[in-house]
Amino acid sequence: MPEREGRSAPAPVRHLTAGPAALARLAKLLGLSAAGAGWRLEGLCAWDGESVRVALRRGARRLVWLLLDADDPQAQVRAGRLGFRALDGGSPAELRLLEAWGRRLKGRGLPEIIRMISDDPESFSERQVPDQGGDLLKVPYVGAPVELVDSGWRNFFCDQDFDVLLGVPQLVSKGTVDVQYADLECYYARPTRNLLKWNFLDWPEGEDSAPLLEKGSHFTTELDEHDMILGTGAKADALVEKVRELSARGKFVVFTHLCTPIVLGEDFSGLARRCTEATGNTAVGWSQKDRDNRDNFGDYFRQALGRPGFFAGRSDPRAVNLFHFPRDLRVGEFAQILREAGLRVNVSLFPEVDLASVERIPRARWQVFCARSSYHDSLRALLEKSPLPVLTVPAPYGPAGTAECLLRVAAAAGRREAFAQAWKRRMRDFLPRWRALRRQARGLRLAFVVSESTLPRLWQLRYGQSAPLLPLVEAMGFGIDLLYYDSHGVAPNLPRPCPAAKVTLFGSPAELEARLRDGGFQAVFSDLFFDWRISRAGKGRFSSKDFEMGLGGALRSLERLLAVCRLPFYQRYAENLASVPRRLDAPRD
Repeated sequence: MPEREGRSAPAPVRHLTAGPAALARLAKLLGLSAAGAGWRLEGLCAWDGESVRVALRRGARRLVWLLLDADDPQAQVRAGRLGFRALDGGSPAELRLLEAWGRRLKGRGLPEIIRMISDDPESFSERQVPDQGGDLLKVPYVGAPVELVDSGWRNFFCDQDFDVLLGVPQLVSKGTVDVQYADLECYYARPTRNLLKWNFLDWPEGEDSAPLLEKGSHFTTELDEHDMILGTGAKADALVEKVRELSARGKFVVFTHLCTPIVLGEDFSGLARRCTEATGNTAVGWSQKDRDNRDNFGDYFRQALGRPGFFAGRSDPRAVNLFHFPRDLRVGEFAQILREAGLRVNVSLFPEVDLASVERIPRARWQVFCARSSYHDSLRALLEKSPLPVLTVPAPYGPAGTAECLLRVAAAAGRREAFAQAWKRRMRDFLPRWRALRRQARGLRLAFVVSESTLPRLWQLRYGQSAPLLPLVEAMGFGIDLLYYDSHGVAPNLPRPCPAAKVTLFGSPAELEARLRDGGFQAVFSDLFFDWRISRAGKGRFSSKDFEMGLGGALRSLERLLAVCRLPFYQRYAENLASVPRRLDAPRD
């Protein structure tokens, strides 16, 4: 598009992508055939009435040029009311070709060409920022519908939502009184990790097999308008008495206060001191500020680890502390393999927080952090200042990732050979089942809808909440389809080689619907639980939650994906399923 000088922050303008009827009409005017070996019209779009971008292809050669007003100083060639500019400079032969195409347009002006695009009901309009690099895709806000707002129509990731909602610690309530102090709206905005809770998000983690809460160890105080006006005196007194009643349960009282006490100017520290004086227990605080500052329970960790003599005792060289590993994995498969390698697990922290176990951290030599953290905290930085060695290991996704993760732990502890023998025994049971499932995956395909901003996430530990999706799916034996958004029809360069991936482009909601409906894949990735874009296309859906860590998790993940691909329901009944209306165009001026 033409450069805009003198604007440090250009405002969004209307970008109009041509539908198939508009493409066919302009191709006919230019004398281009839909088939054959000559030039083919590949893309057509307009910027807010000031230029039209035309992309043509002949084999591997691509020619992109702008249609401008004839008096535009950027024009290289003029014909009638139109000016032409080749974006790559243009060879003499290409400029002569533009002159010939200009004569074929027979005196039409820029407004007529733009009207031709607008008249196609499948042309798509959205607001974009000219001359700004990057995709600018924004993930939906928490609780917001996914529709044609801020490019949400083509977003299938909920990373920002997960980062907000899952950036909250879970307490292990044994030996802890958990006090929540806020208004009702705050509790709605901070749901617990519960798969039975309604939500438009598909939580990226399953529930652990063992419940975390003990009856009576967790209670809430709801603040209302009366408290906002007259103060919380009566409720604060009742809270202290309730804490006194439950104080026999343990030595910790955790105060969770959200935005309302802050707005009220509540003396929350004073309330915590009252509870400490009444019970003799240790008061620990948590607030949204801790989450936002990436410092969950930071004050308590600094106080505990900074105590003189905390690391003075002897640490067991055969013991490890595990941080940010799912509970079922660390107490099951990991504990068994490490035990076979001559190591034992001493303390496990995060995503659950067992405050009483913090005192036992110095008993283990090796502090092992998973690269995929459950949420942000300051404990790693604090331990790096201690005499105990700290290592970060790859997230154990898939057989290769699990092997690399455990090998680094064993090698650091001097148990490499013992681990190799333990792993060899595990593989004897694992590989036959894994290979059998991979054979079943051959011929099945999974699709990801991506763009410039979301494509790299397929190789990443996204926001600490999900596996590197593409390498895992490829290792499982599935074919891969990447439905890639680019308003100008330019194919991407993949961040890493992926021989199993086939790239298909789309530039509008209508094209996305067609790609989803007509694609030869069986299932599509989306972190939205009820994603009508997928179900009405007759395809199954899989999500971040379907991928587990560890060897057993790899088998279960592959079995889930096979089941999704084989489910015939959506293919058979897509036309009969309820759906939400879709509008093609963003509001026009």
